[in-house]
Amino acid sequence: MRNKPVLLTVTGVSSNRGEEDDAMRLITVGTLSGAQNKWKLRYEESQADSSEKHRITMTMDDGVVTMKRDGVYGTNMVFQKGRRFESSYQTPFGTFDMGIFPTHVNYKVDEAGQGEISLRYQLDIQGQYTSVHDLRIDFAASKRP
Repeated sequence: MRNKPVLLTVTGVSSNRGEEDDAMRLITVGTLSGAQNKWKLRYEESQADSSEKHRITMTMDDGVVTMKRDGVYGTNMVFQKGRRFESSYQTPFGTFDMGIFPTHVNYKVDEAGQGEISLRYQLDIQGQYTSVHDLRIDFAASKRP
């Protein structure tokens, strides 16, 4: 499948020491490409406090999900259950060290272009625990041209 249009619902919830924050929800369009066990999902999002758009690329391959986020708040993340990943998080205020430890990594995609990504991970910034995040992306083929 090559660049099939999809409609996505992205839902994210973070919790810190048992206190859950409000859920973040985004509905947008994107593209899905790939076949069998290797898929690539691309979409754009914007920050609530600015009009700047960020390109997100999610790659799903052999039980591992990678996320690349371009823009002022750029980062790369690798989600593999039980394996810590360290990277940097770029912001307009500087670059910070970031670590994630995924405790749940799951995805499924069918040939019709419908699927989901489900992630749960612990996040630390500058070596200090900050929160636990649940991220779910549901998508389905869209009829847009």
